[in-house]
Amino acid sequence: MEKAAEGGGTPLAVPDAAARVLLFTQAARAGDLPLVLNALSTAQLNAGIARLGSRVPEAVIDHVIAHGPHPARRTLAWQLRLPAPPPDVRRILLNPFDRAPDRDGLRDRDGLRGRDGMPDRDAARRRLLSFADPDLDRALFGRLEQVGVAWVRSAILRDRVGADGEAIVPPDLRAKLADFLGTAVLPLSPSHLADTDTGDPEFELLRVLAGARDLGLSLPAARVLGLPGPIPADQPGWRDQAWVRRWDRPGAGSRPWRLDWDEVLALAQDHESVAGDSGRYLGQIAGLDEAAAREDIPEDVRRRLLASYPQAAWHAAAPDVDTLRRISAAVLALHLDWHGFEQDPEFVGAIRDLIIRGLTVGSLTAAEVIGHAVPASAVLDLAWRDAEEIVPAARGRADLAEGVRSLLYQRIGDDLPLWTALLLRSFTWSGTVAELVDSTAVLGAEHVFADEDELEELVEDVAEGEYRDVPSANVLMAFARPHVGLELLSEGPGQMNELELELLKGRPLPPGLVARALVANPGAGARRTLAVNPVTPIAVLRRLLHDPVDTTNTRLSMLYDVADPGIRYAALELLEQSGTAWAQITQFAKGLGDARIYQLIAGAPNVERLHFLLKKFAKYLGPDTAALLYGRLAAEAGPEPVWDVAAAVGGLDHAVPFVRASMASGDAGPLLTAAEIAGQRELPGVTVPDPGHPCEPHPDDPTSWPLETAVRQHLDNRPDRWRIMVHRLMEAGPLEYAQLVELVETVGTVDDGAGEAVEGEP
Repeated sequence: MEKAAEGGGTPLAVPDAAARVLLFTQAARAGDLPLVLNALSTAQLNAGIARLGSRVPEAVIDHVIAHGPHPARRTLAWQLRLPAPPPDVRRILLNPFDRAPDRDGLRDRDGLRGRDGMPDRDAARRRLLSFADPDLDRALFGRLEQVGVAWVRSAILRDRVGADGEAIVPPDLRAKLADFLGTAVLPLSPSHLADTDTGDPEFELLRVLAGARDLGLSLPAARVLGLPGPIPADQPGWRDQAWVRRWDRPGAGSRPWRLDWDEVLALAQDHESVAGDSGRYLGQIAGLDEAAAREDIPEDVRRRLLASYPQAAWHAAAPDVDTLRRISAAVLALHLDWHGFEQDPEFVGAIRDLIIRGLTVGSLTAAEVIGHAVPASAVLDLAWRDAEEIVPAARGRADLAEGVRSLLYQRIGDDLPLWTALLLRSFTWSGTVAELVDSTAVLGAEHVFADEDELEELVEDVAEGEYRDVPSANVLMAFARPHVGLELLSEGPGQMNELELELLKGRPLPPGLVARALVANPGAGARRTLAVNPVTPIAVLRRLLHDPVDTTNTRLSMLYDVADPGIRYAALELLEQSGTAWAQITQFAKGLGDARIYQLIAGAPNVERLHFLLKKFAKYLGPDTAALLYGRLAAEAGPEPVWDVAAAVGGLDHAVPFVRASMASGDAGPLLTAAEIAGQRELPGVTVPDPGHPCEPHPDDPTSWPLETAVRQHLDNRPDRWRIMVHRLMEAGPLEYAQLVELVETVGTVDDGAGEAVEGEP
């Protein structure tokens, strides 16, 4: 085997390489996960889990808990009790818009995320607690000064009991808690006892200890709190608004060690009359949703819960085809009070997350999702790839894409009228993908819309943006063969019609539709619409930068409108090179807003360029973004260039305080301190993503899944090849997405049975 690092460069450190392997498991089929993880040593597996922290994939967590070695479980327990990490200030200062992968070679995707910026891990914590293992308990309990783990501590000290009815507490942990009580004082007023999270670690710990089953812990804690005795465990309350509010908090159904299922059913039975619909989407109650998603819910309880609370249908620990069937029944039941909610983003998002969970853990297949999941829009939105990265449930989603493609080619083929009918029906379709495609093929284009007025009204609504949040038509069109996609919805080359223009604002962007917008004379606004769409592929945006029809105005428009910071910076450079007056450039740039001005300046590749752009645009920055950029300039070139910028922008007398402090001290310290403070703040578009201005350019062909396809062809159910693949990933340097594809294809050339010598083996 080659000893040089794959992809060039220095091989990654073991924790980063192991983390890359764990993230790569998302491209493998569920049945191959043990092959991948067993190819790692215990030390490597531990290092990968510790490196990823809250990003450990769901399937890896499930496998480690059920089958993993004890050290890996312990490492996982430590990671599950950690909060989300703060932003990397140094990275923000020195390279704020680097598109390169993280050090593990694979950037993290948002995917399924719950409280505290990490996936919902309450079930995993409960499963780890069920081992009653002292090492796991100590890890989950956390350091005494930690906050946010009160429910885990209550499970250890009160709720989880052994055969003798006593709490199972590791002796050394109990001794540490007793020592703490010996010196504890009341840090807050007892009035805070009702708070769910005071933020004070000592007070939270005292409150948990006062409810401990062990009187040797609970009585001293109660005395410190000034209470007459231990705090009793919560008892089912009277069925009133307070009772509902207690159940309507995040964690009410997922965090208790055991639930009183009679209480759950009582709330489900009365929730409408007690809670009402005010402010509740579909009348949902958080605790009931979480209770339905628990792995320990009895089947008879689930049946009774669904009868009075149909919303529980789309919450399950391991969703399977029966879950999907229950959702269809629940939708019909909810139609009496909530008509037409199937395309609402809240509902579609919940179904989408449920399907991702099922595909991730292998409890759902792509065929089952296509045949049984509703609405079709949620399914289709999972069948396309939004980045050159591995995403959660990547393999299941790639299989989903292949299933949709196969169904379309078999049932719709290249029939343009059928394709048109299919796209139009998809906007309002609330059934499954299979039903949508099959019924369109059976009815035929001429019979799909028997009422022409209905058809005209639908087209008008689509053109006016009524269905912009429904991606179905865009996704389906992206699956069409190239010649079909180019002709679909079009009357030929030339001006695009209003329906095409509306789809051009959506996501994903079908290659055929993009090609139509790039032909000569596509009509007013077509290219600008393409440019401002945050999912437009980068290659298309680069092509638009050199639009021969109206070069200067196109670049000025892209400087102002395009979501991608790199493209906006490229537009600025091209405008400068073409001799466009700075007065004209500034006229457009000054309306960008604080974050986008920051992004434009931060794109400077060197200190000279950074200094130049700050002198041009610093007057339009806010205090925090100015602090970040001044700090970067000072870190790279010292404080003098910052003083020069301040003098040029508004005069030293009007300089911000940290600049004046720097001048007074004669060094960069105040500038760097101000930058560090600003970097810890949540600044949309600067230190955290801006949900109002997303930038998510997708691949040229969003329905292709090259890495997952390569894995399917070359690695599926092949232990020897997986062993080699894991070894290569551990030995490789940084790898881009395309290099990962090449690596899989290279491993695929190894003959089955011949194997490849891995270091340390004969």
